Amino acid sequence: MSTGQREYAVLSYDEDKDLYHISIPLSADPDDLPAIPGILARKGIREIDDKWARRFVRERVVPPDRQNIGMILRELGMTHYSEFPLLVYTGGRCCMDDFFIEEIT
Repeated sequence: MSTGQREYAVLSYDEDKDLYHISIPLSADPDDLPAIPGILARKGIREIDDKWARRFVRERVVPPDRQNIGMILRELGMTHYSEFPLLVYTGGRCCMDDFFIEEIT
């Protein structure tokens, strides 16, 4: 997760196991993070498991029950709903904050 100015956390995704994970460095101020990672970091949790990382991802992508989801998936060349390709397509951008996700290779 980044604002373009600095890295705030690292979101990992294991495609084979379908698992998310977020690592938040100690240098990241919890008040500067998006809601879910910020709340957990305030509690001292800097390694976020799949349950909460997935909730974070789901807040940042088109929901599966969106009225025109079929049209959206077809437009993106997807045959079924999956959060990860949607997250990649949007770069994790969300109207609630200025964070986005960049691929680290």
